[in-house]
Parts: sequence; C-alpha cells; structure tokens
Amino acid sequence: MNSFPDDEFITRFFSEPNVTWPGQDPSGNVAANLKPFLTALTKRGECPLILPRREASWSAARYYVICWDTAHAGRVRALIDAATATHWTPFDGRVARLNQQDSVEAAVLDLVGQGTTFILSPEPRTAGPTYTALARLVRSLNDVPLRNPTPSRPIGRMLREFDLALASGAAETSAQILDEIETLGGISHENVAFLQIRRMARLGRDAELLALGSLPTLVYAEPPQLVREGILGAWARVHLARPIAPNDIDGAIESVRLAKPDIAMLVDGRLARSADPDAATLGGLVSLARDDAELRNAFAPNELIDTAVRRVLAQFEEDDQPPAVEPEHDAVDSGLVASVVEDAHADAADPHTVESWIDWVRAIGRGNPEQIDFDMVGSWTAVSTVDAELADAIDDLDWLATDDLLSGIACFLETDDIERPAPRSAEAFLRRYLLAERFAPADLGVICALLDVFLRGAPSGAKYREVLGDVRASSDQWVAITTASRALDIADTVALGPAVDAAARSDFVATLLSPLNQQKRRLHDTLRGLAGLVTSDVGLDFDWSVPPQQEGALPEAVPAITPRILLYSLDRGTLARVQKAIEQSWPGTIVRTSSDKDGSPMLKQHARNSDLIVVATRRAAHAATGCIADNAGVALISYPDGAGSASMLRAVTAGIAELTG
Repeated sequence: MNSFPDDEFITRFFSEPNVTWPGQDPSGNVAANLKPFLTALTKRGECPLILPRREASWSAARYYVICWDTAHAGRVRALIDAATATHWTPFDGRVARLNQQDSVEAAVLDLVGQGTTFILSPEPRTAGPTYTALARLVRSLNDVPLRNPTPSRPIGRMLREFDLALASGAAETSAQILDEIETLGGISHENVAFLQIRRMARLGRDAELLALGSLPTLVYAEPPQLVREGILGAWARVHLARPIAPNDIDGAIESVRLAKPDIAMLVDGRLARSADPDAATLGGLVSLARDDAELRNAFAPNELIDTAVRRVLAQFEEDDQPPAVEPEHDAVDSGLVASVVEDAHADAADPHTVESWIDWVRAIGRGNPEQIDFDMVGSWTAVSTVDAELADAIDDLDWLATDDLLSGIACFLETDDIERPAPRSAEAFLRRYLLAERFAPADLGVICALLDVFLRGAPSGAKYREVLGDVRASSDQWVAITTASRALDIADTVALGPAVDAAARSDFVATLLSPLNQQKRRLHDTLRGLAGLVTSDVGLDFDWSVPPQQEGALPEAVPAITPRILLYSLDRGTLARVQKAIEQSWPGTIVRTSSDKDGSPMLKQHARNSDLIVVATRRAAHAATGCIADNAGVALISYPDGAGSASMLRAVTAGIAELTG
C-alpha cells in the first residue's frame, strides 16, 4: 500500500490493467517520479492531477489530466495546449468521455465525474518530451490556489438563505453565509449585528450574546421581533432564577429596573404573544415595573409566562379593566353608526392588506409580493389552523411566482409546532421546491425539514406514496458521496416516520441509499453504521461492511479516550438512532440524551459531566440550549449542520476527532 493521500483512489487507478506502478511500492523510482504529480490530489489548487496509464500491450503511456470541475477544465485546456505545443502530443481540446466499465476510468469518474478529464496520447518518440512538458506545467501551478470564479450573490438571496439555514437547523451553513454577508457588505453593521444575535440566540450562547459590545446601542435601534426575543430571552436566562419564587417577584422587578443596558426598551405589546417563555416572562416583569395597565393586560393571557409572574398579572387584570360605558342611543344618529360600521368592515376586507398566511400568498398571486418577515408572522393566526386553505392557495399560484413563494419557507419552518403541524402546506411548499430543482446541500436540509412536517401530519396512503415518489424521482440529481449525510438525513426521516405504506417506505430508502452503498468504501465507518440501521429498519438487506484492509495498511485511528457525550434534540427518534450508532462505533462511550424543554436539574447535570455536547438547533428549546451553554464548562459544544441523524452523527465524529487530537 502506498503512503500518498487518498490511498483508495491511487490503488484503483494504478491497478490492472494499468501497469505503470506495479505493486505501488512507495520507495521505488516510480513513486519518486510520481510524487510531484500526486501532490495535486491533496492541494486541490489550479494544478490538475496528471497521472500516467500504460497497459502491457501499449508502446507508450497515456496521460490523464484530471481537473476538479468543468470550470477548472476550461482554464486548464489552454495551459495543456501551451505546455505541449501540439507537436509533443495530439490535442484537440476536448474532454474525454470516460467509461464506467473501465476500472481505471471508473476511479476517475468517482473522484470528479464526467466532463473534467483530458487524455493525452503521445507517440513513443515524443513520450519523454511530453513527460518533461507536463512536469514543467505542474511545477508552475503547484502553489496556485484554486480560483473561485463564482460571482457574488445578491445580498437579498444570502439573507433568505441565512433565514433558511437557521430555520432548518443548519448551524454550520448559517455561519458560512453570515461570514459571506460580512465580507461582501451591502448591509449596515447594525443589521449584521442583528443577524449575529439571532444566530447566537438559536445556538443558546446567551452569555456571549449579552457580552456584545454593540448591545447597548442596538437596544435603542428598534430591532426586529426575533432580535428582541433573542436579547430578552438571553437576559432572563442569565439573570433570573426559573421558576421565580413568589417572594422573589419584587427582586426580579428591581433587577429589570436596574438592568444595563436598559433591556426594558425592547418590550412592547407585540411581545405579549411571544412563544419564548423566557422573553415573555421578562415582558410581564417589565409591565409590572412600568405599572403599565395596558401592557399588563396584554401579557396576562400568555400561558408560557412563569407561574408566579402570571399570578401577579392576574391580580391586576380585573382592576385594570376600563368601566363599561352604556351607549347613549338617543344621542347618536343610527345612520351614522351604520355608516361607521360599514366603513370598518370595508377596511377589514381590504384585499391588499397582508394580515395572514392566506393574504401573503394572495399578494404573491397579484404580482405584488409582500416581503414576509418574522415580525409579521408573529401576529398571524397559527398556520396549522389554516393548513388546508393555505395549501390550496399555494397550489393555485402560477409557477412563475415560485421564487417569491419559497422566500417564506423560513418563516413557515420557524413557526412549525411539533405538536400541531401543517402537513398540507408543507407538502405544497415541498412540491414547489422540487419543481424549482433546488438541490444544493443547504436546500436538502430544507427538503428534509418540510418532509418531516408532512410526515408528522399522519398522511393517507395515497398522499404518502405520492410525496415520497416525488422526492425519490429527483434523487439522482443530488444523492452523492459529497451529500451522503443529507441523503441519510432524508432517508432516516422517512424510516423514523409513520409506516403508512411499508413497500413505499422501503423503495424510497433503497433509491436514496443504493448509490451510497455502491461507494460505501468512501463513507466514514460511522455513516456506514448508521446506514445499516436505517436499511435494516425498513427491511432492506444491504451489506455496509467493507473488505479488510490490505496487508501493510495503517490501522484506523482509535480514540485515546472514551468521551462522555450528551445529545440534545426534541426529536426522540433521532436521538435514539444516533445513540445506537455511537455505541456501535465507539464501544464504551457514555452517551446521554435529552429532550427537555427547559433547564432541568438533570440537563444541567448532564451538561456538566460531558466532554462533548451535540445540540440539534432545528429541534431545540431556547431555555434548554441556554442551560446547556451555561453549564457546559470545558466541554466541547458542537452544532450539526442539520437536524437529522446523519448530521448529528457527523458532528459527533468531528467532535471526537477534535477531542482526541
């Protein structure tokens, strides 16, 4: 076995019928001659990977010039022509059509795909000069980084992608997009800070959020609703004991009055409907601190507010009610009253007013789309109560309105209630997503989240088969080794969901995972173990084992420690799956799981006694994530780039690798 990087590819390329490097001895002359060329395999810069192939019956070797993508091939084409000057080897500038049935070319296809490779076939008399020319080309490009010709995306698109990444639990992707936004510019520093606060709030980094140097200024900047909730929730979790004891109410109110910065500036009546218990509780305390009857009445009905605070609000509620005033019928013209009522009804029926999910979709249909945001959605009726009507409205839209429609999916996922899903709307959004053919890795996370909402709605057999069939039909466009964890997330979401039609479920998982099974040697052993659990659960007899390592190969690294791991998510099925996969891959590792919705004593204890904590932010409660961050101590906290089992397992693998050095 050789000692170069990506041993599997090199072994396959230089195996029969390629006799260029028999035995692949790393200490021989051939290895020394190949070393400068093989460096490109790990550097992945502008230098292509140039490798010789010679069969026993050939009089001269052929050279495979392997580029990293089609854009790279376009840049290398002119360089090959210049390097060989045509008279050293025939070259017409066309990429080769590689044959999957040829074992050597199959290795190249698995590495970079079609449309990326040139094949040079010099005559025996020019073989030496061709080798010299290609070696010179490699030396000249060896330290040149890979160009990224992709133009900057519009800032509006990046902001939508950031919202989607947060809503679908793609923590790593949200960090990358935020960094891109900061680098590109185009929005104010204030708005960048708002995005940072939203992300820190989602990850439960309360202390870090409150330590932001710009926070005192932002408090007075009329921030959006989600930013207000993030700041208030973080302050409440850090500065208030929960639950608040009845005799501590006065102390809590005084803490609010003395808070620096003055976080009470962020509280108004809109916050009264907040779904964040900590932010809502703090809002209730602010209403008491201000002695504001109108604000107290707004917060009193919120059942998420701390019990002791609600009791105090209730004591004021009856006294705060304005006295009833009897109408003076004789003094008011009945015709005037009728006119006023009629005008009020006309105002309420204004078709251009966007006050609900249905209004929003209709505005898109009129060609006048309203930019949906979380401040708007917070005052709307829950989407689950208008599910059927919203789905019909989405289906009635012209396909040209798809981009405007998909911009609202982040809000849809943010307002998703795990106990009260909106499955028909999720199905309608999902169908639009598939027809728009948006299959980037981040988009696959959104597809997985929408599919999860659909399955939680207990679909009928016919609808179950239809939706799974639609997703399965597109899988050849996005299932690949590079998206293996995303494909596994989607497959496992279906495997863990209701078995409405066992045959349809089995076919769906088989379609997604068969291509990965064919390239299983390229998967990390933990993903292979998880794939085995998924296929076994749906009755598929897939073999995910790989042949033993060849003699002389280095053994796989074994962790020097058996870390204590805490997995957190509100999805208990995913937690159980990931726990089982960890125990298979790292026997002896202590794994704890939690789905607590608040900072319970047990969750605090688990966080304090863990070496690695993995938090799925798509399925998490703010109080719990804040509790974990506050009690983690020196533990490594990792956030999966998604909410599925494979994404969590990848975070575990990366975390263990970091812990064990």
